[in-house]
Amino acid sequence: MTVRIMGDEYTIVGSAPDDYINDLIKSVEERIEAIAIAHGNAKLSKTQLAVLVALQLTDELQQLRMEHEKMVKLLQEAK
Repeated sequence: MTVRIMGDEYTIVGSAPDDYINDLIKSVEERIEAIAIAHGNAKLSKTQLAVLVALQLTDELQQLRMEHEKMVKLLQEAK
């Protein structure tokens, strides 16, 4: 499947359904747009935008991992 992100084409290979991939692309594009808007007049490069989105997503992932660990610990203590 070929997709466009920030105007560039990427070939995505995998077993996930096209609808799922399209949802991921939409989410990434929305984050890129939100970051670009938040930075106002600053002309961020595609690389800078991608890095900021990567940091944002990594932060969310880390927060979810820590919350998951807490939940697992609480479940183990409740046994």
